[in-house]
Amino acid sequence: MTQEQTSPENPPWSTDLAQLFNVAWAVLLPQEINRRIDARLATLATIGADGAPEARGVVLRAADPARGTVDIFTDAATPKCAEIEADPRVALTLWREDMLVQIRLRGTMEVIEGAPAQEAWRGLPDRALPDYGVTPAPATPIPEALSYLRDPKAARLAILRLTAETLDVVSLQPPVHTRALFERRDGWRGQWRAP
Repeated sequence: MTQEQTSPENPPWSTDLAQLFNVAWAVLLPQEINRRIDARLATLATIGADGAPEARGVVLRAADPARGTVDIFTDAATPKCAEIEADPRVALTLWREDMLVQIRLRGTMEVIEGAPAQEAWRGLPDRALPDYGVTPAPATPIPEALSYLRDPKAARLAILRLTAETLDVVSLQPPVHTRALFERRDGWRGQWRAP
C-alpha cells in the first residue's frame, strides 16, 4: 500500500465495507426535498426479444435495503414488461455525480400489477398520471412525432421490482478509488475488489 492509498482525504464510508453498503442503499432511496421527491435516475438493462441487451433510463421510486429490492414504475404496455416476463434477469446502473459513486445491481425483476399497482397509482401526483396509458402503446410506430394520445389509465401502471443478487459499488472519491462487491448469497458481507 502506498502513502497515497492511506491518505485521510478519502471519506470514511469509501474504505469501510459496512458503511459503503449502507451508503449505496441510501443513494438508491428517493429523497424528499422541499416537499418533492428527488427521484433517482438510473439505467435499466433487460434482455430483448431478439436476445440482445436493451437499456433505458428509469426513475427509482422505492428501495428496501432489508429486502434488497428496488421499485420502478412503468406503463404496463411497454416492451420492457414483456422482456422481463420472458427473461427476468436484469441489471441496473446508477451514477451519483455529487458523491462520485457508481452502483450496479444485478438480479431478477418481476412485473407487479393489480392491487399493489393501484395503491401506487393513488400516491402519484396528477402531473405523472398521463405517463401511464399512452395510445398506441409505447414503442409502436407512429406517422408523426405527436401522433399519440396520453390518456391516464390506472390499470396501465405496473411496478417493476428488482430483487438484487449482487451490488457492485465503486467510489471515485479522491485521492484513491475503491470498489466492493456485495452478494445476497453470503448475507451481503462484501468483498473489496480492485477498482
